[in-house]
Amino acid sequence: MLKINNLTSLICILFISILLAFASFTGGSENTSEAYLFPKLITSVMIILSSFSLIFYFLNKTLSVAEVDIKKLSVYLVSLIIFIFLGETIGFYLLAILLFFINSHYYSENKNIKKIIQTIIITTIFMLFIYFLFSIMLKVQVPRFFLF
Repeated sequence: MLKINNLTSLICILFISILLAFASFTGGSENTSEAYLFPKLITSVMIILSSFSLIFYFLNKTLSVAEVDIKKLSVYLVSLIIFIFLGETIGFYLLAILLFFINSHYYSENKNIKKIIQTIIITTIFMLFIYFLFSIMLKVQVPRFFLF
């Protein structure tokens, strides 16, 4: 078990949010300013939410420590490493579908056929949303499947 102080994690998240906002607001030129719109929105929301979390932490005045079980996170961490190293080779959408399904199925409490069908439906809807967001709305080219 790994013990993490909530205040420390909130301050780290706020610091990372500020660094990302600095990078997205100062990066690029006038020609690429449109490409930085989405990162600017996301980092602004991250700063607002992490600031609210920090304020709520001090309003509650509870000093709590979260315990993180590394064994439970191992599947997620391995899938994250696989996604980083094989994302361009296998393709963004195929690998995201596989890893989203595997993680959702692994972390679900019930592993019956009904839950598997529900996980497939949720994975499909989520990936259609991601495809619509990145490929159609933002026109971002993601790594394709190696056969295409």
